[in-house]
Amino acid sequence: MKNNNMLCKHPPAVNFLRRYALVILLGLLVLLFSLKTTSFFTGRNLSNVLIVQVTTGCMSIGALLVLIVNEFDLSLGYLLGFCMMLGAWMSKVGFSAGVIIPAMLLASAGAGLVSGIMTVKCKVSSFISTLAVGITLSGFTTGLSGGSVLSRNIPTAIINFGQQRFIGVGYCVWVMLFLLGIMYYVLEHTTFGRSLYAVGGSEWVAFQGGIKTDRVRILVFVLAGFFTGVAAVSQLGQSGSANPSYGAEMLMPSYAMALLSMTAYKLGTYNIVGLILSILVVGVGVNGLGLIGAPYWMEHLFNGIVLIIAVEMSRNVQSGNTQNLKSS
Repeated sequence: MKNNNMLCKHPPAVNFLRRYALVILLGLLVLLFSLKTTSFFTGRNLSNVLIVQVTTGCMSIGALLVLIVNEFDLSLGYLLGFCMMLGAWMSKVGFSAGVIIPAMLLASAGAGLVSGIMTVKCKVSSFISTLAVGITLSGFTTGLSGGSVLSRNIPTAIINFGQQRFIGVGYCVWVMLFLLGIMYYVLEHTTFGRSLYAVGGSEWVAFQGGIKTDRVRILVFVLAGFFTGVAAVSQLGQSGSANPSYGAEMLMPSYAMALLSMTAYKLGTYNIVGLILSILVVGVGVNGLGLIGAPYWMEHLFNGIVLIIAVEMSRNVQSGNTQNLKSS
């Protein structure tokens, strides 16, 4: 009801633009790059758009879940780098993919559990607790790497997961789409999904309503870690190596996508449909800039602009909700 009331305060044209801004932006980007280069609108390239966005896409699912419950996880970028380095180090030692992949996922979920316990049980601000976990993980990453890029003996199964395709679409993309579909169902149609939004709306009210709020909040951090672990497996397969300096720079693009999700489908609410549109907008923008020969730093500039737009649009939407509540 809040969203509908908010929409009716504006002229129909404004409501249309607010609700479909991401769709319109995506269409304009596709049209622009299609006109600029014939290499853009091809099946192979469109598949590449999705493959490149798997890492930030999977991380953004975790970021979105954390944001829903009004927390923030600064460790996700460091966790990505650590899990990749863990996988590369285990490959160097001689472990198989059947051991490496579960180890990466368990390590990522375990790191999320530590962040959750520190935040929820120890009553430490999520900014501080997750930053502490992230810095610690950065130290482990450097220790495993010895300061060098590791690329020896990466299992073929991991490489294939990151680089091979099924009916023209990368294996890792299929996994990301599966995870997005699962989380859409969870958030839209399950008690757990309703619990997340309830905790984000008012933790006290949710607790009074019988929701185990501490358990929900801790589980969110665990899930954010798990999704980052999936991103790490994909990125390790795509690059075929692990760099000790990689990871931290992926945090902000992931949160930009999560923030942008509030501006589509369900205005003012973090949601999966909006997240999918955000992933596509960022993916098309970065890919198109590369194809038309833009300098490499333009990717960072584009991501920064997207983050600024995401923060401003989400602020405006939330402000509209607040004003509507005051007037009703």
